[in-house]
Amino acid sequence: MRMRMASAFAIFLLFIAAPASAGMSDAELKGRLIDSYFYADEGESWQDFRHFTELSAVTDEQLHRVLMEIYNEADDKLQTLTPGTEEWNYSLGLVDSVIRWLPSCKGIPIKDFLLAHAASKERHRHIRRAALISYLRIADAQETRDVLLHFLAGERCGVDPLSVYSHAAATYDQTPPEDEAKRRAIIAALMVAAAREDGKIGFVEVDRILSMRSDTYRRSGERLALLEHHSLEPPTRNLYTDADLKAALAESRRYRKHTSVNTNAALLQAHDFSGEHTPANAEKWGGALVTPSPEVIFAPRGVPAPKPALYRRSIRHWLLGIAGLGGLVAAFALWRNLRRKRGSA
Repeated sequence: MRMRMASAFAIFLLFIAAPASAGMSDAELKGRLIDSYFYADEGESWQDFRHFTELSAVTDEQLHRVLMEIYNEADDKLQTLTPGTEEWNYSLGLVDSVIRWLPSCKGIPIKDFLLAHAASKERHRHIRRAALISYLRIADAQETRDVLLHFLAGERCGVDPLSVYSHAAATYDQTPPEDEAKRRAIIAALMVAAAREDGKIGFVEVDRILSMRSDTYRRSGERLALLEHHSLEPPTRNLYTDADLKAALAESRRYRKHTSVNTNAALLQAHDFSGEHTPANAEKWGGALVTPSPEVIFAPRGVPAPKPALYRRSIRHWLLGIAGLGGLVAAFALWRNLRRKRGSA
């Protein structure tokens, strides 16, 4: 709640300050970034900050120059301070904020910088996480596939896969449907990760993310096999993991027909997501993709996910069929009753 209030306050400051920022100096921009704009969190408010240079009289070059000045000063100080102290935490927050803001500098080559920070084992986990989030925001479909495969099916570089699943899901949800290639690359990479996940907690989390965004994955035989496999593992201490897995397995077993998706990392690495996807080809990489509603995303764990659209349509058709049959039976009974009365007359 506090983060949302801070983000709302930052957005308010952004829009009232932007008109007054015409011709602001580097020093003034630096002060405003540190004092106000760095309150932007990692969630939905990012959409309100991505066009910062368009809303103010700040060029991409100036914004990048000032951000890197803040970064260099804070990062140099970070190396000399004792971890965990108030000043160290403040400097860490500045470095983290700069990295999250760098995607606002459109046209400036920053991908290598972000990727190096995300993969560096020497960097603090907050910085690595921020770098990965920022990279995913600006990566194209092929780059998105490569970085997710690297952190989920490759070396991992010490990054917690649970956090990568979460960032990938957030990136998918913030990517417009028009950019189908990138959304499909994310789903494809997560399907490979699900097949390689060796822990029940991690698998249930990535399975939950995928099932809300791809009905083809949800109904796949590969998913059923993975659910069967993880159901044989000992119970966990997680409050919802085992209940979620049991419910998902029961649902998957009920499907009369199962689809098929790709969970092979080598095939995914060789696939060109910038090319055209035929219906048959798209089925392998997630099929018909959807963006889950906020009510579904933030539903309490353990609550059954809504039935897929195909399931809802089949139930609706079944009910309509029964209603139609009932109408015919009623009409036939009425006709027979009328004939009986006429005959008796």
